[in-house]
Amino acid sequence: MQSIEQVFNYMKNEIERKAKAEEQAILDEVKALEDEAVDSMRKEAKLDADLKLKQDVEEMTSLAASEISQSHIERTRKLIEKRDTFVKDIFGQARQQLVDFTNQDDYKTFLIEKMKKVNTIASFPNSTLYINKKDEKYKDDLVKCFDHELMIEITPSIHIGGFILENKERSVVLDETLDNALTAQKEWFHKNSGLMIK
Repeated sequence: MQSIEQVFNYMKNEIERKAKAEEQAILDEVKALEDEAVDSMRKEAKLDADLKLKQDVEEMTSLAASEISQSHIERTRKLIEKRDTFVKDIFGQARQQLVDFTNQDDYKTFLIEKMKKVNTIASFPNSTLYINKKDEKYKDDLVKCFDHELMIEITPSIHIGGFILENKERSVVLDETLDNALTAQKEWFHKNSGLMIK
């Protein structure tokens, strides 16, 4: 038979063993909960970091696209300005050369040749010839080239030179002005010069 002290020690040891086992179980459970919480926090932090990274990338991409677009707009604006200045200079010089031409002796010959050509295609009675004021000195020479009587009218709409023949009865208007020729060349130049900016 065991003594009370032995029983007491046995019970004490058993209680301590069970307490340690329960303590270990609680510690294991706490450790598992901690690990689970840390794992959950890591996953959440990774999701947050991924989301933040995605937002930052999208923001940087959007900003870069906006800057590229602005840069393209600015470059296009500068190219258009350069092109327009270039075209203006070219046609300013061309206009001046035409004005200079109207002050040369060849200009009278040019007008007469144009009038002879017009006479072959549109020599109708009751026609009107429009000229500018400074070409009034050539009106008699021009009238001689036409097979019918011709009314002469001075018009401010012709700035450089040349003439316009009109026959209202036949609805014919022939614009042989240097102004019109320059405008036509400018239109041709815009279509064919390759200076379109995209």
